[in-house]
Amino acid sequence: MTGIAKRIAMGVGIVIAAGVLTVPIVHAAAPTITSITASPAHATVGDQITLTITIDHDAATTVESAGFGANVGAFEIVAVAPPRTEPNGDASRTTIAYTLAAFRTGDLTIPPQTITYRGTSGSGTLTTIATAVTIASVLSPGDTELRPLKAQIDLGDPAPSPIIPALFVAAFAALTAFGYVLVRRAAAIVPMPAPGAPVIAVPPPSAHEIARTALDAIAAADLGAADAPEYYARIAATVRTYLSARFDFPAYAMTRRELERSATSSGIDRWPARVIGNLLEQCDAVEFATFRPAPERRAADLTAAYEIIELTTPSSATTTSP
Repeated sequence: MTGIAKRIAMGVGIVIAAGVLTVPIVHAAAPTITSITASPAHATVGDQITLTITIDHDAATTVESAGFGANVGAFEIVAVAPPRTEPNGDASRTTIAYTLAAFRTGDLTIPPQTITYRGTSGSGTLTTIATAVTIASVLSPGDTELRPLKAQIDLGDPAPSPIIPALFVAAFAALTAFGYVLVRRAAAIVPMPAPGAPVIAVPPPSAHEIARTALDAIAAADLGAADAPEYYARIAATVRTYLSARFDFPAYAMTRRELERSATSSGIDRWPARVIGNLLEQCDAVEFATFRPAPERRAADLTAAYEIIELTTPSSATTTSP
């Protein structure tokens, strides 16, 4: 082999070796937000608006719902759908949907939301862009006050004579008096039984006693480890039922922000009202958005429910923490 051939062979060997040693390690691409839409973008006060977020990612990555919390701007959260993941070619696509409603008019903005993901290459967060929505009033242009009621229908036939109702009332009164006389006669003939022992009325259990009993049952069932959605659903139902019975407002049918406002206006201090809002937000995230808190957080949330009842129980009633 000539010197030139040897040099060419050595060069080819070096290139091959270098190529083998420097093969790059391909990492999975990071998830990306491909779209975020609010439908309809033009609505009226109280209409439901669907906020849809689409994320493309590799099949080994898990995407969690956005943590709205209190950062919903002028909107109220009506419903939260669990993330839906579908195949997208060689990768996957996850869709997250929220149902919102606004009770203010004008050009409003849904604030940016943070989305968490976890994959084989680690975890991270994605941030959506702000989404604009226009909310219009239900009044027609130029209306400044409520419209008057429509005129009532004019009935052709006159009202019946008042004699018939008067005769009916008189007959009913006569029958009532006759029955009273018969009862008096029967009572005079049949001896009345001797009075028995006095019955002591037992007062019904108070709202805080019922709530604590329900929380004790949740703790005894050990649902925190076995079934997290059921565990948090029962905690939320217990707290909402207690607040409805204790403070006489429909807490069972309110959003988190509505409930905080009603609690404050009903005389609940700001700290218990804040604890109530945070606990119910956590319950909704577990029940509707597939969020799964750590075991120690689940126990702390049950303790928070006990604390809400203790902080809002009348001072004349005595309670003990679990």
